[in-house]
Amino acid sequence: MKRIFLLVIIPFILISCSTVTNSEKVSLNLKNKNIIILPFENYTETPLAGLRVSSIAYGVFSSKGYNVKIYNVSDDKDYKPEEIKVFLEKVKENNYDLAVTGYVNEFRYKTGIDGEPAVSITLKVYDLKNDRVVYSAVGSKTGWSHESLTTVAQKILNKIIP
Repeated sequence: MKRIFLLVIIPFILISCSTVTNSEKVSLNLKNKNIIILPFENYTETPLAGLRVSSIAYGVFSSKGYNVKIYNVSDDKDYKPEEIKVFLEKVKENNYDLAVTGYVNEFRYKTGIDGEPAVSITLKVYDLKNDRVVYSAVGSKTGWSHESLTTVAQKILNKIIP
């Protein structure tokens, strides 16, 4: 009886450490689109987490074969929602089809003996021609103590980027 209980409960515990939520099932054809990655809003206490996640998102989009560029920001600072809206307006004037941005809700090492990395990211893909969000997803994950924050962020983005 104990073995059956352990076989049922252990996979549940392991799966519960990671979650991914998509707002809706959408089939996006991103292969022939020009995509720009904007900074992500940083809602954490970790400085520059938004810029870190946007650069990781750029790498993940590139590795999936998409035609992607990263928005060139001159300052190493966290960008406010108003500033990112200005960036969105500016890229509409260029030849981009989609803009990617989002939020970093958690980007830290948990306190305690193990110090596991904990990351939570919201991703939004904007259709610049129709001025609307066409895809959004949220991913959260706690890694093992031997993993880095950026490794966990990359795993999340690999799951939530279509």
